[in-house]
Order: sequence, then structure tokens, then C-alpha cells
Amino acid sequence: MDRQLGSMEFIQMSLGLNLFFLRIMKEHSLVLEAGIAPKNTELVEAAGEFRKRFNNLLNEAVRMADGNVSRTVLKSEEIVTDQTLRAEEKTEELSGLDIDTSLTKMEMMLRPGQGDPGLEDAVRRLNSQAIQLTRSLADFKSRVLNGVRNCNIFTYILPTMIEHLLEEADTYIEYLEKLQNGIDPYQDSRFMEAKAFWDHIMAEHAQFVAHLLDPSEAKLIQQANRFAEKFFKLAREAEWLKSRGRFDRYMRALIQEEIRAVTEIRNFKKTGEELILACQVKSIIIPLLADHILREANHFLAVLTSR
Repeated sequence: MDRQLGSMEFIQMSLGLNLFFLRIMKEHSLVLEAGIAPKNTELVEAAGEFRKRFNNLLNEAVRMADGNVSRTVLKSEEIVTDQTLRAEEKTEELSGLDIDTSLTKMEMMLRPGQGDPGLEDAVRRLNSQAIQLTRSLADFKSRVLNGVRNCNIFTYILPTMIEHLLEEADTYIEYLEKLQNGIDPYQDSRFMEAKAFWDHIMAEHAQFVAHLLDPSEAKLIQQANRFAEKFFKLAREAEWLKSRGRFDRYMRALIQEEIRAVTEIRNFKKTGEELILACQVKSIIIPLLADHILREANHFLAVLTSR
């Protein structure tokens, strides 16, 4: 039976999850806004509107989070990294899209705290708003994906990447719904499911990097492909163990193996972002996308090291 979260746990976990995923959803909207061909004005404008709405909701989350989010989350660099602000400024310069960097500066100043029980109702409302907005974005992503599959819409985004963005939206909704019911989405009984999901995400990140690098970057492409193979293998192992209910006895060894693998891909992504910002690698990866996938690795690593 699932252990029910206390009020302060609910507040801390909800705000931490929203700080992470609201920014992820905002950046998904930016990727779609920048990547859909200008001919599809309605879709480009819709993606821009989603970006603004997620920015506003993230602003609310940041204001509530000060003094009410765990130190572990703030130190993990899953919310912002030491390069997020620079990546936003460079992406704004390259794309011409306005990016709210003041919000990033606010996040960099957040203070940890136990969670004020008086915020529970406000946090529940925030979760509910995030669920509704993310469902709308997921529907929009499905619409774009169907248009691409049917050759009615052209984007500069790989179809598998749009599927990837959709899966992350669905997972965010699932995690928020669990929290609304007082359940930790990462508790031990669901750990193997979460591990398989994030293994799959890490594998696809590696594939996307390999496909967005210039063909001349052969060494980096080979590294990325090796990471993809490793994480698809880890995902298959997790799914196999989960299907047989045999993961408890292997849990400690699995977590240690996973921490090593995620640390390696995190370091690869961090180096990649530094090279992109320094204009020392040939690719079509925008700086904010590089920071985005780094934060997702940091989130996975934080989940693993908190077990």
C-alpha cells in the first residue's frame, strides 16, 4: 500500500517537480515555436502562447518555492545550471525570441526550506493548473506530430523528438496526479518504472545529439551512439526485472550502476553545452536545448542519489 505524503512533503515535492517540469514544458514550447516552418503561422503563434503561459505558471511556482523547496533539489542543478542564463541569452540572440531571463535569475536566488503547511491549498491549485495546461500542450504536440507524420506540416524537429516531448508531458501529468493523491511518484514501488522511463529518455537524448551534430563531428557522434546503446540496454533490463517482480534484491546494485551511467552522460552533456556556447562544435543544437537535456540528466541523477 502506498505511503501517504504529509503536508510539508507534499508541498516540497510538488514545488520541486513544478520548478523542474514547468521550465521543461516552457522550453518544449520554444523548440516547437522555433522549429515549425513559418508557413504554419497559427501553429507557431500557438506554441508561443504556450511558452508564455508556462512562463507565467513557472513564475508563480518560483514565488511560492522560496523557502519551501528542498536543498537537494536546489543543489542538483535540475532547476537551473550554472550555464542556463548564458544559454538563454545566446538562444535569444540567435532565434530572435524573447526569453524571460529575469525568471532564471530569481531561480538562482531561491532558498531552501521545510515547506509552509499554509501553502497546501495554493500548491494544489498550482498542480491543477499545471495538469490542465500540460494536457493542452500535449494535445498540441499530438496535432503537430500527426501533421508531420501525414506530411502536412514541415518542422525542423525530428518526428521521434516530438514523440519524446509528448512522452515527457504525459509523465509530468502522471506525476502531478500522483502527488495530488498524496503519493510520491518516485517511491520504491514505482522506482523500476521511473528508471525505465528516464533510461529511455537518456537514450533518446543521445540519439538526438548524434543526429543534430555535423557529420564531421565523428568522435562526438560515436560517443553519443554508445550512450544510446547503453541506456536502451538499461531500460530493457529495468522493464524485464519489473515484469518479473524481481528488482528488490538487485536494487542497490542497480542504483549504483545507474548512477555511474547517468553521471557519465551528464558529464558528456555538460561538456557538449560548453563547446556549443564557445562555438567550438559544429551542430544545429541550440544552446538552450543543450542546457535542457543536461537538466534532465541532473534530475534523474538527483532521483537516484536520493534513494
